[in-house]
Amino acid sequence: MAEIADRKWLGILLALASYALYTLHYATMKWLGGDYSLWQLIFLRSAAMLAITLVLGRKATLRAFAASPHKLPTAIRGALQFLSALCFYKAANALPLADVTTLYSTAPLIIVVFSMLLLKEKVGLAHGLAVALGLVGTVVAAGPSIDTAGLPVLYALGSALFWALTVVLTRKSGARESTDVQLFTTSLVFLVLSLGFLEWRSPVSLVDLALMAAIGLQIYLAQLCFFEACRFAPASVVGPMEYSSLVWAALFGYLLFADIPTIPVFAGAALVIIAGLLLTLGLPSNRKPSAMAAKTEALDAEA
Repeated sequence: MAEIADRKWLGILLALASYALYTLHYATMKWLGGDYSLWQLIFLRSAAMLAITLVLGRKATLRAFAASPHKLPTAIRGALQFLSALCFYKAANALPLADVTTLYSTAPLIIVVFSMLLLKEKVGLAHGLAVALGLVGTVVAAGPSIDTAGLPVLYALGSALFWALTVVLTRKSGARESTDVQLFTTSLVFLVLSLGFLEWRSPVSLVDLALMAAIGLQIYLAQLCFFEACRFAPASVVGPMEYSSLVWAALFGYLLFADIPTIPVFAGAALVIIAGLLLTLGLPSNRKPSAMAAKTEALDAEA
């Protein structure tokens, strides 16, 4: 049981690191979005991530990818992740980063619902209340600044939906595929899909090129942490860690775009933190793991 608890905490820490890096990469994309087309940025960040994956994995990654019997489900998850990122980028071009992240933070609630329906994970009342509290925090943080209608809002909510599906499907079948292959496949899917809509603006300054390469590194590390988090913790635990993105979005928005967080943002962030603590500290440590969690642990033991 102690080993199971340790695995859960490791998954939580990896998820927190992942969401911090994801938010940083979104902020960097928004920073460059005024000078370059969205598709150009997606293409270059995907190319950088693919290069990092190949440099670190070398021929072993290519051999593992070629031999993998799970290319299709991994590619489907990559496509869902692409749609989530695309919707977020489009929303962030029209709304402050903290506002977009607030709407996007509905993803954990969707993840918990999908976890019950698709993964048959048992979610107790306390767990559900903690997630609901986090959702209330996102609504409070939004305040009166977000219009309830409009395409950017729909983009942000669509991003949350696609990301929730990505998390649940990764938890369901991701354990059957190595992290290196998942990273390689995801970056390849992003690269191929962005080629179909590529709009190139030149010249690209060396500073901006370095930032684009940094985006590739940020997203590589974010996905690495995310895939590993899904191996160690249930989707219903990994998902609510998404609420931490709200704090990072407020910080990066202030530092990079001079967006001063309002009192509702701070109040909402406090509720988010409380919800996360209730979730991680309040879950019974002696509860039996779900069938999916047990299966994942068995697969990891065989690896």
